[in-house]
Amino acid sequence: MTSRRALAALTVGVLVLTFSACSDETSSADSAASSSSTSTSVAESTTSSSSTTSSTTSSTTSSTTSSTTSTIPAVQGLGLSAQGLGDALFGADADSVVDYVGTILGAPTSDSGWVDPLAIGAACPGTQVRFVDWNDLALFFTDDSPAATGLKHFAAYTYGPAFAPTINPFGLVTANGVGVGASVEFLRASYPSALVNPGDEISGPSFFIEEGLSGFLTGAANSDTIISFVGGYGCGE
Repeated sequence: MTSRRALAALTVGVLVLTFSACSDETSSADSAASSSSTSTSVAESTTSSSSTTSSTTSSTTSSTTSSTTSTIPAVQGLGLSAQGLGDALFGADADSVVDYVGTILGAPTSDSGWVDPLAIGAACPGTQVRFVDWNDLALFFTDDSPAATGLKHFAAYTYGPAFAPTINPFGLVTANGVGVGASVEFLRASYPSALVNPGDEISGPSFFIEEGLSGFLTGAANSDTIISFVGGYGCGE
């Protein structure tokens, strides 16, 4: 921070005096010179004190600003892709994937266990399905999907709430650095072949990067942003 310093300047007038034989006049001149010297010292002292105070204030303000600045670290190891979530690939054993994600994010916030999709009224592929969530990251498991058949496996994920000021886990992005909150303009620049669909009243605006990686938007304009990602093949597809 730039300190503002008060600068004091004194202009000393030079008085041309005609010497006289009167010692009183000489004494008065000496007294006036002494008074001028004292005023200069006081002014310089005031300037130095003002500069020191300004410097101290600047240092304190800078220290306070620095100490209150913080950032939320992005989660590592869970990159969003059409093949899976980080090293957890679609088709991989369900329990192994839950354990893998758990080592990064901790225990799930919810786990449905294995259920019959018909019993819960879900239009999901397979005869048994499971939903495991870590707040705004939801993983879908089944025993039948385009990724595998006859094995309880990882089939899909969704990442991102429809409406929220923050997201947890924070910072999951694609290989090109696109994540929830990124603008449509950045999406298009990062993936020139991506399709942006303005949608309708039922589906809403969406985007498609490649088979197995898509999501939803606030709108189709460049200034609109990504709401969520969908990876793999989940329910209703």
